[in-house]
Amino acid sequence: MNKVVAIGAGIGGACICIFFVILTACLSVLNFFNTDTTNSDIEDEYVKNNSKYSNLYLPVVSKNIKNNDGYVTLSRIVKLYNENTSFSFAEIYSDNLDKINKQMKPLDEVCDMKKYNNISLCNNINEQDNNLSSKPFSKPIDFSKVTVTSYFMQERIVYGKSDVHGAWDLAASNGTPVYAVCDGIIEVSSFKYLSNSIDKNGGYGNYIKLRCDVPSATYYVIYGHLYPNSSKVKKGMNVSQGKQIASVGTTGYSTGPHLHFEVQTNDKKKVDGMNLINFNT
Repeated sequence: MNKVVAIGAGIGGACICIFFVILTACLSVLNFFNTDTTNSDIEDEYVKNNSKYSNLYLPVVSKNIKNNDGYVTLSRIVKLYNENTSFSFAEIYSDNLDKINKQMKPLDEVCDMKKYNNISLCNNINEQDNNLSSKPFSKPIDFSKVTVTSYFMQERIVYGKSDVHGAWDLAASNGTPVYAVCDGIIEVSSFKYLSNSIDKNGGYGNYIKLRCDVPSATYYVIYGHLYPNSSKVKKGMNVSQGKQIASVGTTGYSTGPHLHFEVQTNDKKKVDGMNLINFNT
């Protein structure tokens, strides 16, 4: 009898241990121990695996840029969307847009809105979310004439190959004027393509590289896939902000007429050029 009781007690103890092991695993999955994994796919404002958001983000950002309303980053929208997926991308974009200054609001201003002030993100605002970048650039093209087909750091597939696109693609008609975003110096004006045709091995195609020395920073702006013989500048030339420098084409590694708008720092790091544009100019 004692052996039966002992065996029963042993089995019961083992069951209890197994139960707690399973419970602990389940609670970990459910974030019971306050390990915040809601926005774990966002690092240094780069949204990893962002292809799952592209169909939601592209039409919204394209509409706002085309209407010259201003720019809100994907990372800001995803941070809030992941907290409450009942919010639409269009709704979050609008809530985060300073309609007067036509730029993204500091996060603490957004968190003052009643529908956001109880979410966990608003209880842990970091300095980066509130320190918005300066806007030294004017627009590289008339935004009313473009459709955004690729945003900065978009994960995409082109001609069967996957990549992360470190620039903006702004689709527009062939011949649409392209402008200098700053007072700067032309570093490169390369127009090797004499016909406006796609070359899958052609990189930027016809392109211009503009050096922009702005307060506290130097940027290099690359305009790619430009129309043959459309360059209005030469290497070493000083240009004024807003001056037409070339026209849209589809030369090089392109899928159709568009402006490839890329911005680099001195150390060749690619940065979000749209975030440097003053939409009020």
